[in-house]
Amino acid sequence: MSRKIPNVYGVQHVPCLPGTRENTVAAISKWADEKTDANAIFLLLDVAGSGKSTVAKHMANQWTREKRLFARFFFSRDAKITMSTDDFCLTVATAFSEHDLMLKDLINAFKERADFGLFSFEEKFNGLVMSPLEKLNRDAILIIDALDECDNEHGGRDELLNVLHGHQSASPQLRILATGRPELDI
Repeated sequence: MSRKIPNVYGVQHVPCLPGTRENTVAAISKWADEKTDANAIFLLLDVAGSGKSTVAKHMANQWTREKRLFARFFFSRDAKITMSTDDFCLTVATAFSEHDLMLKDLINAFKERADFGLFSFEEKFNGLVMSPLEKLNRDAILIIDALDECDNEHGGRDELLNVLHGHQSASPQLRILATGRPELDI
């Protein structure tokens, strides 16, 4: 039996079985469709093995079928790329850009800046994700699975959480479904 290699799109996970997690899926769907709700972030926190990643994968499949503008990043301690925020902003921006040529142009223009490598995590998130969505007035959803598995040895998780917290009321364009174990910083 071969072991599935984790990747940031969560292909190693399966969606919910029919008839399971219906209340959770319904609550997330309602939240995603709500235009007047001030909560830009839906946090699904629970113990290990409770099905959080399964729900995240289910929502990714559902939003793909619905042709929603969404991106996803599934953290995992199994590999450096899946536990680091190094490629987070580019991965998210690339996923969004695949849905809209105008987004792709704005994102590529920011990526091609000569000083791109000098930007902080927050500047990359704003330049690659938030600014293009705001300029085009596009609503989007971002799935961040297993926040607790994001490595914080070099402050990556702290940076990510600070950016997400700062975003929470700043932009109505982006809604974030985040899952994780209920750790103090999350």
